[in-house]
Amino acid sequence: MSRWSRGEPEIELLVASGALQQIVKAASDGKPLLKRAEQTLLVARAAIEIEPDVAYATAYDAARIAATALLIQQGLRPTSAGGHLAVERALIAQFGQGFREFSTMRRRRNEIEYPLQFQEQGSAAEADQAIQTAQRFLGTAATLIGELGFFFD
Repeated sequence: MSRWSRGEPEIELLVASGALQQIVKAASDGKPLLKRAEQTLLVARAAIEIEPDVAYATAYDAARIAATALLIQQGLRPTSAGGHLAVERALIAQFGQGFREFSTMRRRRNEIEYPLQFQEQGSAAEADQAIQTAQRFLGTAATLIGELGFFFD
């Protein structure tokens, strides 16, 4: 496996800015995170009828964990300075517009978690759509993970 070349300038910028950091090769196995993302999706599905906003936020978490698994596999991880936005930028730069819905999910999750004012609860349909999107991301991540080498070798 070799370095994933698509998006290299963005990844290098994220590392240089401290939004992403290198991790040791021994810790660069993203597969356990994919398993965690699967379990997180189960929680989202269980919450959909009880609390759609929690289900949405949890589906987003599953998508983020799957995306982070791809970074970990490359010997990278987001920092507290880079956070979720660094994951989004790296994901889209490297793997393309098929992941652009991640941006929408991240912004909607922020609206849910940090509302400017009280708003009505999200719907089960909205949460279900987020779960389906996260499931698709997880499937794509599971396919891609075996093709990824270390970013910095």
